[in-house]
Amino acid sequence: MATPSDAATIIWSTELELAPLIAMVRNRDYFAGARFHVLRGACEHLAHVRDCVRTRARVAARRGRRLATAAAWTEEAEIYLLRFGELRSAHGRIPRLIFWDLLGCYRVSKVASLMMPQVKRLCEEGGRIVRRSKLPQPMEISTGFASRDRTLRAAIERVRTIQPNGIVAIWGRAGLGKTYLLKLVEEYFSRDDTFDLVLRIASPRDSSVAKVQSEIAKKLMLANCDGMQHRARIFDFLKERNFLLLLDCVWQRLDLEEVGIPSLDLVGSCYNRRVVFTACSSHVCDQMNVEVENRIEVHCLDHTESWEIFKQNADLDYLGHQHVYLPRNISAELLGSPLELVTIGKAMHNKKDAIYWQNALHYLTESCLRDTQWSGSEEATFFRLKLAYDSLTGILKDCFKLCSLWPEGHIFNQRKLVDFWIGSGLIQGDDIEASYNEGFSHITTLQEFCLLEPAEDGEAVQMQSTIRDFALWVVHSQGEDRNKWRIQTKENWGLAEQVLLVGLKITELPRIPSNQKTLEVLILQHNYLEDGSFGNFPSLLSLQYLDLSFNKLSNIPVEICMQVNLRYLNLSNNRIKTVPVELGCLTRLRHLHLRNNPNLVIPNGILPKLQNLEVLDVCSFNLLQCSSYEAPINELVRMDKLQSLGITVRSETSFQGISKTTLPIRSLSIVIYNHEDGYETHVSSENSCINPERQTNLFELGIYTRQKTIVLDSIHSMWNVQHVEKAYLHGYFVDRIICQKLHTGDIFAKLRRLDIVRCSRLNHISWIIHLPLLEDLLLFSCSTLHQIIATAQDGVVKTNQEKENPSVNNTFPSLKRMTLIEAGALVRICSPFFSFPSLECLQISACPLLNKLPFLTVPSKLKCIRGENEWWDGLEWEDQDLEP
Repeated sequence: MATPSDAATIIWSTELELAPLIAMVRNRDYFAGARFHVLRGACEHLAHVRDCVRTRARVAARRGRRLATAAAWTEEAEIYLLRFGELRSAHGRIPRLIFWDLLGCYRVSKVASLMMPQVKRLCEEGGRIVRRSKLPQPMEISTGFASRDRTLRAAIERVRTIQPNGIVAIWGRAGLGKTYLLKLVEEYFSRDDTFDLVLRIASPRDSSVAKVQSEIAKKLMLANCDGMQHRARIFDFLKERNFLLLLDCVWQRLDLEEVGIPSLDLVGSCYNRRVVFTACSSHVCDQMNVEVENRIEVHCLDHTESWEIFKQNADLDYLGHQHVYLPRNISAELLGSPLELVTIGKAMHNKKDAIYWQNALHYLTESCLRDTQWSGSEEATFFRLKLAYDSLTGILKDCFKLCSLWPEGHIFNQRKLVDFWIGSGLIQGDDIEASYNEGFSHITTLQEFCLLEPAEDGEAVQMQSTIRDFALWVVHSQGEDRNKWRIQTKENWGLAEQVLLVGLKITELPRIPSNQKTLEVLILQHNYLEDGSFGNFPSLLSLQYLDLSFNKLSNIPVEICMQVNLRYLNLSNNRIKTVPVELGCLTRLRHLHLRNNPNLVIPNGILPKLQNLEVLDVCSFNLLQCSSYEAPINELVRMDKLQSLGITVRSETSFQGISKTTLPIRSLSIVIYNHEDGYETHVSSENSCINPERQTNLFELGIYTRQKTIVLDSIHSMWNVQHVEKAYLHGYFVDRIICQKLHTGDIFAKLRRLDIVRCSRLNHISWIIHLPLLEDLLLFSCSTLHQIIATAQDGVVKTNQEKENPSVNNTFPSLKRMTLIEAGALVRICSPFFSFPSLECLQISACPLLNKLPFLTVPSKLKCIRGENEWWDGLEWEDQDLEP
């Protein structure tokens, strides 16, 4: 086998025999230099494959994996590309005289013939590296049921071996567990190197390209944009990656090319590109041009598997043996649908009296549900699910139905969902803490009934698409009145009871008939509504809930103040400057949210008129512009029904006045821009200055200061922060945030989110190692921050707790998301001996000196690391085995 050095030697060898030259003259291909031109094409392809391998290795490194053969292959490919460059130079130097032209052509052609097999071999090997760094290892992943395992294995095998167009469909009627199978496919391929990126999103019912683009961009953390820009950015991100895109619930044809998905044609491609989608109909498979052999149908469970699922969820220990035939018969009537078996099984959980089982069986065996042509339909599924719905209490039924008002695939933050229920009047506890506890209890119950399910991060919840359709079916009087709730549409508001238009960027309100007498809830979040958008907004005596947050209002339109029966009004995150005196006419108002309107001014005398207010939020946590409005204490203390208050105070003197009251402060923004107490701002957990009669716990705390030091200790007693879950710190002159005499369970013991913004003189924030529940950390524009966690060698004095238990500060047990932006001096995050067992996402931007990540081993739950390409190219790894 010739080597590159052999090839170089042959170029300049003059020991040529005459016979080959004569043969060359007779062979016109040699004379024309055909072998050189063929080699040139092959080397151009090799250069392309080399670039693909480099990208593949870089992406694998971002996932904390190493392509074992990539480095050696790239080195060999570079040698042959270099030799081809020399050969091309030699070819260009061949004289025009006929004899020397023949001699030069022979030399070049001889080398080309020796190099060609090796270049072809490298192209083939490089293609295999790009497509798959290693074959997926056999993995134990199972549904626990033989029939489902067969379907799962078929789906995985299709994804691995599919040809030629890269699309697989998993289809079957609603409630058979297609989404669950798709999640298992995601889990399987997330464990090996077949794909650089495994992405699962919910497809909108209307198969809107823009919505799919938005979801993909959100998952990939791409900048928000519109139309062709979205398409181009998605394409650029995916074009040099092996990816698996999983689309859940495709209802009609989706143009993948318009979305920005690179070609899925696998013939001659260096990349593994696959799309797997679920659908309720084979007709969608036809529309998506899925080959017949790539369509995987999900069938109903057999009687044995159905009985096992139902028995696990129903818990039949309380039912006498003589009545076991009842649950067996009920299981058989559910037609092998996992969704129905689990949901109805949970509804029958611990039912002791046989009469419940007999009634349930009678309901399921009604003639309409046993009609063979209708029993497998979507409506028949809803009739069976109604058995579970009817077992809920009245409040739970209403809470469940309200969840379906939000768009399909909506992810609910649990606290915001409870806020929605409270604001709608469904939950009315004795105080705000009791209301939240009741709301969280309802979420738990709905999850137990499988009517809500955990979202990806485990904290938020969402509605499965079939369950949401069922809830809307119930709302619409079992499908007979589809205009009761209007969701994401501007049409047919005349008889609507609840309307939701979120994120549609509307600038004008649809026309609402003046005789509209049924509209109770109107949610218009995240749009472009301005003051003039409400010129034709009529007075609606039925309207009780109005949400206009995240719009562009600079004033509160007078038309809003004419909705005299409003109970809930949310105008947060607008640009409101003044509040009209007419707002005082809303005497039935219980919830008023004006958060994050930094220039807000409420004239004196308006708030006391709102005597039924239970929740008032006028604070601002806009870290780029703090609030200038300070609510008058003398007016707040006269509002006897207040249960929750969010306010801003602009001095420590003002705070001392508030701390002596019983005001139920849950959100507090503190602005200290003077130096009335020297150079230190003290934050503590003591309660000596906090009125012991106050029952409400502080939930959010924002600090804006121009002082130099923030002290967290247990001696000073200015602020009670034991129960704070979210904290925001902003201080241009702050150079130290220090702890004194800190012990477990003290300062910020329940803190889950911490934002530190524009603290431009900080060197480190080592005190965060004492936050055992911290899940989200954001550092923005901390330009002198050298490291996040310093060590004793850096001059950081250990606390007594660290001395007594050195292991307390070597882990971040709960940290899930870390975002570092514009930290120009940041050199390292912390020692590599720290561990991050819960870390899922690390995002780094504009941190040019941070060239090492603190991982001896990649955190087991880490899903993504985001950073600019230039930063990735300069990144060094603590463990060289992780380096590409």
